Amino acid sequence: MAERMRTSKIDAIIAELESLERIDGESETFKRNAIAYLQLFADCLDDRNIKSIKKCPGAATPDGHTEI
Repeated sequence: MAERMRTSKIDAIIAELESLERIDGESETFKRNAIAYLQLFADCLDDRNIKSIKKCPGAATPDGHTEI
């Protein structure tokens, strides 16, 4: 069976990013943008009542997604 990620983990990732201290202006901008995109992603999944997502094999490798 394929490994899955619960969508609630996205909220945990957002919370963890929000808890990080400010390094400088540039990194803070990237952090804020990452949080905003993850919030939009989570909202999109919530709107569709999706509670978990199948992980793609090889997605975390340097070659990226292996499935199309």
